[in-house]
Amino acid sequence: MSDDDVPVSALLGAAYEAVVHGQGLAAREAVELVKDLGFERNGTAKPFRFAYQHTEATEHGPQVRTVHATVPLLSLINPPSISIDSAKINMSLHLISQDIETEPAKAPTASGETPTTAKMPKLKGRIVHQSDKNAVMTIESTLKQRDLLASSRLSQLLDAAVSDRDSVWYLVLERAEPFRKAATELIDTVAQDGSKGKGVGVREWLQQLWELKEAVTDTVSAFRDGLPEKIPPLHQSWNARCQSLSWIDRHTEPEEMAALRRAFIAAASNVWQALLPGAQVAEFGPPTVEQLRDRFNAAVTALIAAPTRLAQLPERLHHLEGTVALGCTAHAYKQSKTAADALARYNETAAEIRKMWRPFAQNAASRAAQDGLAAAAESMWDALTPGKTVVDFRVTHRLNAEELEAEFSQTLNILTTQAGRVLSRKLSAPPPLQGVARLCVEVAPKALEAFQRPEQDGLAEYVIEELKKFNDLIDTVNARDAPAEMNQRPEWWRSVAQPWNEAARQFWGNLIDITSHPVADLVCPEVT
Repeated sequence: MSDDDVPVSALLGAAYEAVVHGQGLAAREAVELVKDLGFERNGTAKPFRFAYQHTEATEHGPQVRTVHATVPLLSLINPPSISIDSAKINMSLHLISQDIETEPAKAPTASGETPTTAKMPKLKGRIVHQSDKNAVMTIESTLKQRDLLASSRLSQLLDAAVSDRDSVWYLVLERAEPFRKAATELIDTVAQDGSKGKGVGVREWLQQLWELKEAVTDTVSAFRDGLPEKIPPLHQSWNARCQSLSWIDRHTEPEEMAALRRAFIAAASNVWQALLPGAQVAEFGPPTVEQLRDRFNAAVTALIAAPTRLAQLPERLHHLEGTVALGCTAHAYKQSKTAADALARYNETAAEIRKMWRPFAQNAASRAAQDGLAAAAESMWDALTPGKTVVDFRVTHRLNAEELEAEFSQTLNILTTQAGRVLSRKLSAPPPLQGVARLCVEVAPKALEAFQRPEQDGLAEYVIEELKKFNDLIDTVNARDAPAEMNQRPEWWRSVAQPWNEAARQFWGNLIDITSHPVADLVCPEVT
Protein backbone atom coordinates (compact mmCIF):
# COMPACT_ATOMS: atom_id res chain seq x y z
CA MET A 1 0.00 0.00 0.00
CA SER A 2 1.28 3.36 -0.90
CA ASP A 3 1.90 6.12 1.61
CA ASP A 4 -1.05 7.88 0.09
CA ASP A 5 -3.34 5.07 1.01
CA VAL A 6 -5.15 6.34 4.13
CA PRO A 7 -8.25 4.98 5.85
CA VAL A 8 -11.27 6.95 4.76
CA SER A 9 -12.26 7.54 8.39
CA ALA A 10 -8.95 9.23 9.04
CA LEU A 11 -9.37 11.45 6.02
CA LEU A 12 -12.84 12.58 7.07
CA GLY A 13 -11.86 12.95 10.71
CA ALA A 14 -8.90 15.14 9.85
CA ALA A 15 -11.16 17.52 7.92
CA TYR A 16 -13.63 17.87 10.76
CA GLU A 17 -10.80 18.16 13.28
CA ALA A 18 -9.44 21.10 11.32
CA VAL A 19 -12.77 22.89 11.58
CA VAL A 20 -13.03 22.30 15.31
CA HIS A 21 -9.39 23.27 15.81
CA GLY A 22 -10.08 26.55 14.00
CA GLN A 23 -12.86 27.31 16.44
CA GLY A 24 -10.54 26.54 19.32
CA LEU A 25 -7.92 28.93 18.01
CA ALA A 26 -10.58 31.67 17.77
CA ALA A 27 -11.67 30.92 21.33
CA ARG A 28 -8.10 31.20 22.64
CA GLU A 29 -7.71 34.49 20.79
CA ALA A 30 -10.94 35.73 22.38
CA VAL A 31 -9.65 34.81 25.82
CA GLU A 32 -6.46 36.81 25.27
CA LEU A 33 -8.47 39.80 24.02
CA VAL A 34 -10.76 39.65 27.03
CA LYS A 35 -7.82 39.53 29.40
CA ASP A 36 -6.11 42.50 27.80
CA LEU A 37 -9.10 44.84 27.22
CA GLY A 38 -11.87 43.61 29.48
CA PHE A 39 -10.42 43.57 32.97
CA GLU A 40 -8.21 45.56 35.28
CA ARG A 41 -5.30 43.87 37.04
CA ASN A 42 -7.43 43.38 40.14
CA GLY A 43 -10.00 41.46 38.13
CA THR A 44 -12.70 44.14 37.88
CA ALA A 45 -14.22 44.92 34.52
CA LYS A 46 -12.85 47.97 32.76
CA PRO A 47 -15.61 50.63 32.50
CA PHE A 48 -16.60 52.73 29.50
CA ARG A 49 -18.21 56.00 30.56
CA PHE A 50 -20.20 58.39 28.37
CA ALA A 51 -22.91 61.06 28.58
CA TYR A 52 -25.81 62.03 26.35
CA GLN A 53 -28.49 64.75 26.39
CA HIS A 54 -32.11 63.93 27.24
CA THR A 55 -34.81 66.49 26.30
CA GLU A 56 -37.84 66.84 28.57
CA ALA A 57 -40.90 69.09 28.04
CA THR A 58 -41.67 71.15 31.19
CA GLU A 59 -43.81 74.17 32.04
CA HIS A 60 -40.67 76.29 31.65
CA GLY A 61 -39.97 74.97 28.17
CA PRO A 62 -37.95 72.07 26.78
CA GLN A 63 -35.23 71.27 29.30
CA VAL A 64 -32.08 69.43 28.29
CA ARG A 65 -30.79 67.07 30.99
CA THR A 66 -27.37 65.43 30.75
CA VAL A 67 -27.54 61.69 31.49
CA HIS A 68 -24.34 59.84 32.49
CA ALA A 69 -24.01 56.12 31.80
CA THR A 70 -21.36 53.49 32.42
CA VAL A 71 -21.12 50.10 30.71
CA PRO A 72 -18.36 47.43 30.77
CA LEU A 73 -15.86 48.06 28.01
CA LEU A 74 -15.98 44.39 27.13
CA SER A 75 -19.64 44.75 26.15
CA LEU A 76 -18.78 47.24 23.40
CA ILE A 77 -16.21 45.14 21.50
CA ASN A 78 -16.65 42.05 19.38
CA PRO A 79 -14.14 39.38 20.46
CA PRO A 80 -13.81 36.50 17.97
CA SER A 81 -16.13 34.28 19.91
CA ILE A 82 -17.66 32.23 17.11
CA SER A 83 -19.68 29.07 16.87
CA ILE A 84 -19.93 26.78 13.83
CA ASP A 85 -23.50 26.83 12.74
CA SER A 86 -22.92 24.36 9.86
CA ALA A 87 -20.01 22.76 8.00
CA LYS A 88 -19.91 20.95 4.65
CA ILE A 89 -16.85 19.04 3.48
CA ASN A 90 -16.39 17.89 -0.09
CA MET A 91 -13.41 15.73 -1.12
CA SER A 92 -12.65 13.49 -4.05
CA LEU A 93 -11.38 10.03 -3.04
CA HIS A 94 -10.12 7.11 -5.04
CA LEU A 95 -11.14 3.91 -3.25
CA ILE A 96 -8.27 1.47 -3.47
CA SER A 97 -9.30 -1.31 -1.05
CA GLN A 98 -12.07 -2.53 1.13
CA ASP A 99 -12.30 -5.08 3.89
CA ILE A 100 -14.68 -6.22 6.61
CA GLU A 101 -13.14 -6.80 9.98
CA THR A 102 -14.86 -8.75 12.70
CA GLU A 103 -14.62 -7.45 16.23
CA PRO A 104 -14.14 -9.87 19.16
CA ALA A 105 -17.32 -11.52 20.42
CA LYS A 106 -18.89 -10.06 23.50
CA ALA A 107 -19.69 -12.03 26.67
CA PRO A 108 -23.08 -13.75 27.05
CA THR A 109 -25.84 -11.49 28.21
CA ALA A 110 -27.81 -11.95 31.42
CA SER A 111 -30.86 -13.04 29.48
CA GLY A 112 -28.94 -15.92 27.97
CA GLU A 113 -28.99 -14.57 24.49
CA THR A 114 -26.22 -15.63 22.19
CA PRO A 115 -23.95 -12.71 21.46
CA THR A 116 -23.51 -11.62 17.87
CA THR A 117 -20.30 -10.86 16.17
CA ALA A 118 -19.96 -7.12 15.25
CA LYS A 119 -18.71 -6.46 11.73
CA MET A 120 -17.16 -3.09 10.74
CA PRO A 121 -16.37 -2.19 7.13
CA LYS A 122 -12.86 -0.88 6.59
CA LEU A 123 -12.21 1.28 3.59
CA LYS A 124 -8.97 2.64 2.32
CA GLY A 125 -8.72 5.36 -0.24
CA ARG A 126 -6.49 7.85 -1.89
CA ILE A 127 -7.13 11.50 -2.48
CA VAL A 128 -7.34 12.18 -6.12
CA HIS A 129 -4.41 14.30 -7.26
CA GLN A 130 -4.56 16.91 -9.89
CA SER A 131 -1.73 17.75 -12.18
CA ASP A 132 -0.42 20.32 -9.67
CA LYS A 133 -0.28 17.65 -6.99
CA ASN A 134 -2.85 19.40 -4.82
CA ALA A 135 -5.59 17.40 -3.23
CA VAL A 136 -9.17 18.18 -4.14
CA MET A 137 -10.96 19.10 -0.92
CA THR A 138 -13.75 21.67 -0.31
CA ILE A 139 -14.98 22.75 3.15
CA GLU A 140 -18.01 25.04 3.41
CA SER A 141 -18.89 26.39 6.85
CA THR A 142 -21.30 28.94 8.41
CA LEU A 143 -20.02 30.85 11.41
CA LYS A 144 -22.24 32.74 13.89
CA GLN A 145 -21.10 35.61 16.10
CA ARG A 146 -22.72 35.84 19.57
CA ASP A 147 -24.99 38.83 20.40
CA LEU A 148 -23.65 41.57 22.68
CA LEU A 149 -26.48 42.37 25.12
CA ALA A 150 -24.87 45.44 26.75
CA SER A 151 -24.08 46.94 23.37
CA SER A 152 -27.73 46.54 22.42
CA ARG A 153 -28.75 48.30 25.63
CA LEU A 154 -26.40 51.17 24.77
CA SER A 155 -28.07 51.54 21.42
CA GLN A 156 -31.48 51.60 23.12
CA LEU A 157 -30.36 54.40 25.46
CA LEU A 158 -29.03 56.51 22.63
CA ASP A 159 -32.09 55.87 20.48
CA ALA A 160 -34.34 56.90 23.37
CA ALA A 161 -32.41 60.15 23.80
CA VAL A 162 -33.03 60.96 20.16
CA SER A 163 -36.65 59.80 20.11
CA ASP A 164 -37.61 61.86 23.22
CA ARG A 165 -36.52 65.06 21.54
CA ASP A 166 -37.93 63.94 18.23
CA SER A 167 -41.36 63.29 19.75
CA VAL A 168 -41.55 66.93 20.89
CA TRP A 169 -40.13 68.14 17.60
CA TYR A 170 -42.66 66.19 15.55
CA LEU A 171 -45.48 67.58 17.72
CA VAL A 172 -44.15 71.13 17.21
CA LEU A 173 -43.90 70.59 13.45
CA GLU A 174 -47.42 69.20 13.38
CA ARG A 175 -48.77 72.35 15.05
CA ALA A 176 -46.46 74.87 13.40
CA GLU A 177 -47.93 74.44 9.92
CA PRO A 178 -51.54 75.29 10.98
CA PHE A 179 -50.17 78.34 12.79
CA ARG A 180 -48.31 79.49 9.68
CA LYS A 181 -51.50 79.23 7.63
CA ALA A 182 -53.62 81.01 10.27
CA ALA A 183 -51.06 83.82 10.60
CA THR A 184 -50.83 84.28 6.84
CA GLU A 185 -54.61 84.45 6.44
CA LEU A 186 -55.04 86.97 9.27
CA ILE A 187 -52.22 89.27 8.17
CA ASP A 188 -53.29 89.17 4.52
CA THR A 189 -56.91 89.92 5.43
CA VAL A 190 -55.93 92.83 7.67
CA ALA A 191 -53.75 94.29 4.91
CA GLN A 192 -56.58 94.04 2.38
CA ASP A 193 -59.39 95.13 4.72
CA GLY A 194 -57.71 98.32 5.90
CA SER A 195 -59.38 98.18 9.32
CA LYS A 196 -57.94 100.28 12.12
CA GLY A 197 -57.46 99.57 15.78
CA LYS A 198 -58.11 102.17 18.44
CA GLY A 199 -55.21 104.59 18.18
CA VAL A 200 -53.20 102.24 16.00
CA GLY A 201 -52.68 102.76 12.29
CA VAL A 202 -52.93 99.85 9.87
CA ARG A 203 -49.18 99.83 9.25
CA GLU A 204 -48.34 99.70 12.93
CA TRP A 205 -51.08 97.16 13.50
CA LEU A 206 -49.70 94.87 10.80
CA GLN A 207 -46.22 95.26 12.26
CA GLN A 208 -47.47 94.10 15.65
CA LEU A 209 -49.20 91.09 14.13
CA TRP A 210 -46.06 90.24 12.20
CA GLU A 211 -43.98 90.43 15.39
CA LEU A 212 -46.40 88.05 17.12
CA LYS A 213 -46.01 85.64 14.23
CA GLU A 214 -42.21 85.94 14.37
CA ALA A 215 -42.20 85.23 18.12
CA VAL A 216 -43.75 81.81 17.48
CA THR A 217 -41.60 81.14 14.41
CA ASP A 218 -38.41 82.02 16.29
CA THR A 219 -39.45 79.70 19.10
CA VAL A 220 -39.81 76.76 16.72
CA SER A 221 -36.40 77.56 15.24
CA ALA A 222 -34.83 77.79 18.70
CA PHE A 223 -36.04 74.30 19.58
CA ARG A 224 -34.90 72.94 16.23
CA ASP A 225 -31.42 74.41 16.75
CA GLY A 226 -31.12 73.01 20.29
CA LEU A 227 -31.45 76.40 22.03
CA PRO A 228 -34.24 75.81 24.57
CA GLU A 229 -33.07 78.71 26.75
CA LYS A 230 -34.45 81.14 24.14
CA ILE A 231 -38.02 79.82 24.36
CA PRO A 232 -39.22 81.34 27.71
CA PRO A 233 -38.14 84.92 26.74
CA LEU A 234 -39.95 84.56 23.42
CA HIS A 235 -43.07 83.39 25.26
CA GLN A 236 -42.88 86.44 27.55
CA SER A 237 -42.53 88.63 24.48
CA TRP A 238 -45.70 87.10 23.00
CA ASN A 239 -47.71 87.79 26.17
CA ALA A 240 -46.42 91.36 26.46
CA ARG A 241 -47.25 92.16 22.83
CA CYS A 242 -50.75 90.70 23.15
CA GLN A 243 -51.48 92.89 26.16
CA SER A 244 -50.32 96.03 24.39
CA LEU A 245 -51.96 95.30 21.04
CA SER A 246 -54.96 97.55 20.38
CA TRP A 247 -57.84 95.98 18.49
CA ILE A 248 -60.94 97.17 16.75
CA ASP A 249 -64.19 97.50 18.66
CA ARG A 250 -66.27 94.33 19.04
CA HIS A 251 -69.23 95.92 17.29
CA THR A 252 -67.24 97.00 14.24
CA GLU A 253 -65.08 93.88 13.91
CA PRO A 254 -66.38 91.81 10.98
CA GLU A 255 -67.25 88.25 11.87
CA GLU A 256 -64.74 87.00 9.30
CA MET A 257 -62.00 89.00 10.99
CA ALA A 258 -63.04 87.74 14.43
CA ALA A 259 -62.89 84.12 13.20
CA LEU A 260 -59.42 84.64 11.71
CA ARG A 261 -58.20 86.30 14.92
CA ARG A 262 -59.49 83.46 17.09
CA ALA A 263 -57.93 80.87 14.74
CA PHE A 264 -54.59 82.69 14.88
CA ILE A 265 -54.59 82.79 18.69
CA ALA A 266 -55.69 79.15 19.00
CA ALA A 267 -53.00 77.93 16.58
CA ALA A 268 -50.31 79.91 18.40
CA SER A 269 -51.50 78.55 21.74
CA ASN A 270 -51.16 74.99 20.41
CA VAL A 271 -47.51 75.62 19.51
CA TRP A 272 -46.76 77.22 22.89
CA GLN A 273 -48.39 74.33 24.73
CA ALA A 274 -46.23 71.83 22.86
CA LEU A 275 -43.08 73.63 24.00
CA LEU A 276 -44.27 75.03 27.36
CA PRO A 277 -46.94 72.68 28.73
CA GLY A 278 -49.31 74.49 31.10
CA ALA A 279 -48.00 77.98 30.33
CA GLN A 280 -50.48 80.87 30.15
CA VAL A 281 -50.86 82.16 26.60
CA ALA A 282 -52.13 85.74 26.34
CA GLU A 283 -54.81 86.72 23.84
CA PHE A 284 -55.80 89.98 22.20
CA GLY A 285 -59.03 91.43 20.90
CA PRO A 286 -62.43 91.80 22.57
CA PRO A 287 -63.08 89.19 25.28
CA THR A 288 -65.70 86.54 24.60
CA VAL A 289 -69.11 86.55 26.27
CA GLU A 290 -68.00 83.62 28.41
CA GLN A 291 -64.95 85.53 29.60
CA LEU A 292 -67.04 88.60 30.39
CA ARG A 293 -69.50 86.52 32.37
CA ASP A 294 -66.70 84.93 34.40
CA ARG A 295 -65.33 88.41 35.11
CA PHE A 296 -68.78 89.67 36.18
CA ASN A 297 -69.40 86.70 38.51
CA ALA A 298 -65.97 87.17 40.09
CA ALA A 299 -66.77 90.85 40.69
CA VAL A 300 -70.08 89.90 42.35
CA THR A 301 -68.24 87.52 44.67
CA ALA A 302 -65.72 90.21 45.55
CA LEU A 303 -68.45 92.72 46.43
CA ILE A 304 -70.29 90.20 48.59
CA ALA A 305 -67.04 89.57 50.48
CA ALA A 306 -66.37 93.31 50.94
CA PRO A 307 -67.49 94.95 54.23
CA THR A 308 -70.56 96.70 52.83
CA ARG A 309 -72.63 96.13 56.00
CA LEU A 310 -75.81 95.80 53.95
CA ALA A 311 -77.70 92.67 54.99
CA GLN A 312 -79.89 92.58 51.89
CA LEU A 313 -77.10 93.23 49.37
CA PRO A 314 -76.00 89.60 48.66
CA GLU A 315 -79.52 88.57 47.69
CA ARG A 316 -79.84 91.41 45.20
CA LEU A 317 -76.38 90.79 43.79
CA HIS A 318 -77.27 87.16 43.13
CA HIS A 319 -80.34 88.44 41.33
CA LEU A 320 -78.00 90.48 39.11
CA GLU A 321 -76.10 87.28 38.36
CA GLY A 322 -79.32 85.60 37.31
CA THR A 323 -80.25 88.37 34.87
CA VAL A 324 -76.78 88.22 33.31
CA ALA A 325 -77.06 84.44 32.90
CA LEU A 326 -80.42 84.93 31.17
CA GLY A 327 -78.90 87.57 28.90
CA CYS A 328 -76.01 85.25 27.97
CA THR A 329 -78.39 82.44 27.06
CA ALA A 330 -80.50 84.80 24.95
CA HIS A 331 -77.36 86.08 23.22
CA ALA A 332 -76.26 82.52 22.40
CA TYR A 333 -79.60 81.83 20.70
CA LYS A 334 -79.68 85.29 19.08
CA GLN A 335 -82.85 86.30 20.99
CA SER A 336 -82.35 90.04 21.22
CA LYS A 337 -85.74 90.75 22.82
CA THR A 338 -85.10 88.29 25.65
CA ALA A 339 -81.68 89.85 26.22
CA ALA A 340 -83.30 93.31 26.41
CA ASP A 341 -85.84 92.00 28.95
CA ALA A 342 -82.99 90.60 31.03
CA LEU A 343 -81.31 94.02 31.01
CA ALA A 344 -84.56 95.65 32.17
CA ARG A 345 -84.68 93.28 35.15
CA TYR A 346 -81.04 94.03 35.87
CA ASN A 347 -81.73 97.77 35.85
CA GLU A 348 -84.62 97.41 38.29
CA THR A 349 -82.47 95.57 40.80
CA ALA A 350 -79.56 97.98 40.27
CA ALA A 351 -81.88 100.89 41.08
CA GLU A 352 -82.94 99.15 44.30
CA ILE A 353 -79.32 98.67 45.32
CA ARG A 354 -78.59 102.31 44.57
CA LYS A 355 -81.21 103.38 47.13
CA MET A 356 -79.73 101.06 49.75
CA TRP A 357 -76.43 102.92 49.91
CA ARG A 358 -77.80 106.34 50.87
CA PRO A 359 -76.74 107.83 53.22
CA PHE A 360 -74.73 104.79 54.20
CA ALA A 361 -70.97 105.34 54.52
CA GLN A 362 -68.66 103.09 52.49
CA ASN A 363 -65.06 102.16 53.23
CA ALA A 364 -62.29 101.92 50.63
CA ALA A 365 -62.57 98.12 50.16
CA SER A 366 -66.30 98.35 49.55
CA ARG A 367 -65.95 101.21 47.08
CA ALA A 368 -63.23 99.37 45.12
CA ALA A 369 -65.40 96.25 44.86
CA GLN A 370 -68.35 98.34 43.68
CA ASP A 371 -66.23 99.98 41.00
CA GLY A 372 -65.00 96.60 39.80
CA LEU A 373 -68.51 95.21 39.50
CA ALA A 374 -69.80 98.34 37.76
CA ALA A 375 -67.06 98.09 35.11
CA ALA A 376 -67.69 94.36 34.61
CA ALA A 377 -71.44 94.95 34.26
CA GLU A 378 -70.96 97.69 31.68
CA SER A 379 -68.72 95.46 29.53
CA MET A 380 -71.07 92.51 29.97
CA TRP A 381 -74.20 94.29 28.80
CA ASP A 382 -72.30 96.08 26.05
CA ALA A 383 -71.61 92.67 24.57
CA LEU A 384 -75.15 91.36 25.12
CA THR A 385 -77.21 94.46 24.26
CA PRO A 386 -75.01 96.99 22.45
CA GLY A 387 -76.24 100.57 22.70
CA LYS A 388 -78.55 99.97 25.69
CA THR A 389 -78.29 101.95 28.94
CA VAL A 390 -77.13 100.14 32.06
CA VAL A 391 -78.22 101.55 35.43
CA ASP A 392 -75.33 102.20 37.81
CA PHE A 393 -76.07 100.63 41.19
CA ARG A 394 -73.60 102.98 42.91
CA VAL A 395 -74.47 106.37 44.36
CA THR A 396 -72.75 109.48 43.08
CA HIS A 397 -71.59 110.57 46.52
CA ARG A 398 -69.94 107.90 48.67
CA LEU A 399 -68.46 108.96 52.00
CA ASN A 400 -64.82 108.31 52.75
CA ALA A 401 -63.24 108.46 56.19
CA GLU A 402 -62.80 112.23 56.21
CA GLU A 403 -66.33 112.84 54.97
CA LEU A 404 -67.73 110.41 57.51
CA GLU A 405 -65.97 112.25 60.33
CA ALA A 406 -67.49 115.51 59.08
CA GLU A 407 -70.95 113.87 59.01
CA PHE A 408 -70.49 112.69 62.57
CA SER A 409 -69.51 116.17 63.69
CA GLN A 410 -72.54 117.76 62.06
CA THR A 411 -75.12 115.26 63.35
CA LEU A 412 -73.66 115.09 66.85
CA ASN A 413 -73.78 118.87 67.05
CA ILE A 414 -77.50 118.82 66.27
CA LEU A 415 -78.20 116.06 68.81
CA THR A 416 -76.27 117.74 71.62
CA THR A 417 -77.84 121.14 70.79
CA GLN A 418 -81.37 119.75 70.94
CA ALA A 419 -80.63 117.87 74.14
CA GLY A 420 -79.24 121.09 75.62
CA ARG A 421 -82.43 122.95 74.75
CA VAL A 422 -84.43 120.44 76.73
CA LEU A 423 -82.03 120.62 79.67
CA SER A 424 -82.13 124.45 79.69
CA ARG A 425 -85.89 124.43 80.26
CA LYS A 426 -85.24 123.32 83.84
CA LEU A 427 -88.20 121.03 83.77
CA SER A 428 -89.14 119.21 86.93
CA ALA A 429 -88.53 115.85 85.15
CA PRO A 430 -86.53 116.63 81.97
CA PRO A 431 -86.33 113.89 79.29
CA PRO A 432 -82.85 112.20 79.41
CA LEU A 433 -81.88 113.30 75.88
CA GLN A 434 -78.51 114.50 77.17
CA GLY A 435 -77.59 110.90 77.99
CA VAL A 436 -78.82 109.69 74.61
CA ALA A 437 -76.71 112.30 72.82
CA ARG A 438 -73.72 111.31 74.96
CA LEU A 439 -74.16 107.70 73.83
CA CYS A 440 -73.88 108.82 70.20
CA VAL A 441 -70.80 110.91 71.03
CA GLU A 442 -69.13 107.80 72.44
CA VAL A 443 -70.10 105.64 69.44
CA ALA A 444 -68.71 108.00 66.78
CA PRO A 445 -64.90 107.64 67.36
CA LYS A 446 -65.09 103.86 67.83
CA ALA A 447 -67.16 103.53 64.67
CA LEU A 448 -64.80 105.75 62.72
CA GLU A 449 -61.79 103.68 63.82
CA ALA A 450 -63.50 100.41 62.78
CA PHE A 451 -64.59 101.99 59.51
CA GLN A 452 -60.96 102.75 58.63
CA ARG A 453 -59.86 99.16 59.36
CA PRO A 454 -62.28 96.89 57.49
CA GLU A 455 -59.95 93.89 57.79
CA GLN A 456 -60.72 93.88 61.53
CA ASP A 457 -64.34 94.79 61.05
CA GLY A 458 -66.45 94.34 64.15
CA LEU A 459 -68.44 97.49 63.47
CA ALA A 460 -71.74 95.85 62.55
CA GLU A 461 -72.08 93.96 65.83
CA TYR A 462 -70.97 96.96 67.86
CA VAL A 463 -73.34 99.35 66.09
CA ILE A 464 -76.31 96.98 66.43
CA GLU A 465 -75.73 96.74 70.17
CA GLU A 466 -75.36 100.51 70.62
CA LEU A 467 -78.36 101.23 68.41
CA LYS A 468 -80.45 98.96 70.61
CA LYS A 469 -79.41 101.00 73.66
CA PHE A 470 -80.28 104.18 71.78
CA ASN A 471 -83.73 102.88 70.81
CA ASP A 472 -84.47 101.71 74.34
CA LEU A 473 -83.69 105.17 75.72
CA ILE A 474 -85.87 106.86 73.09
CA ASP A 475 -88.70 104.45 73.85
CA THR A 476 -88.40 105.43 77.50
CA VAL A 477 -88.63 109.14 76.61
CA ASN A 478 -91.63 108.48 74.38
CA ALA A 479 -93.42 106.54 77.06
CA ARG A 480 -92.67 108.76 80.07
CA ASP A 481 -91.74 112.33 79.11
CA ALA A 482 -92.80 113.13 75.57
CA PRO A 483 -96.61 113.07 76.13
CA ALA A 484 -96.46 115.76 78.82
CA GLU A 485 -94.24 118.04 76.76
CA MET A 486 -96.38 117.57 73.65
CA ASN A 487 -99.50 118.47 75.57
CA GLN A 488 -98.03 121.50 77.33
CA ARG A 489 -95.73 122.89 74.61
CA PRO A 490 -96.48 121.09 71.32
CA GLU A 491 -94.80 123.64 69.06
CA TRP A 492 -91.67 123.75 71.21
CA TRP A 493 -91.47 119.96 71.44
CA ARG A 494 -91.90 119.68 67.70
CA SER A 495 -88.94 122.06 67.20
CA VAL A 496 -86.86 119.70 69.35
CA ALA A 497 -88.07 116.35 68.05
CA GLN A 498 -87.96 116.96 64.28
CA PRO A 499 -84.29 118.05 64.03
CA TRP A 500 -83.37 115.34 66.53
CA ASN A 501 -85.01 112.58 64.49
CA GLU A 502 -83.41 113.71 61.22
CA ALA A 503 -79.94 113.95 62.79
CA ALA A 504 -80.31 110.56 64.55
CA ARG A 505 -81.33 108.77 61.33
CA GLN A 506 -78.43 110.38 59.48
CA PHE A 507 -75.97 109.47 62.24
CA TRP A 508 -76.96 105.80 62.42
CA GLY A 509 -77.58 105.60 58.69
CA ASN A 510 -73.90 106.30 58.10
CA LEU A 511 -73.09 103.18 60.13
CA ILE A 512 -75.72 100.57 59.35
CA ASP A 513 -78.61 99.79 57.02
CA ILE A 514 -81.45 101.48 58.84
CA THR A 515 -84.05 99.80 56.62
CA SER A 516 -83.25 96.48 58.30
CA HIS A 517 -82.27 98.11 61.63
CA PRO A 518 -84.75 101.00 62.17
CA VAL A 519 -83.86 103.98 64.33
CA ALA A 520 -86.45 104.94 66.97
CA ASP A 521 -87.84 108.48 66.58
CA LEU A 522 -88.98 110.84 69.27
CA VAL A 523 -92.74 111.10 69.06
CA CYS A 524 -93.72 114.38 67.51
CA PRO A 525 -97.13 116.08 67.35
CA GLU A 526 -98.52 116.40 63.89
CA VAL A 527 -98.88 119.83 62.40
CA THR A 528 -102.51 120.84 62.37
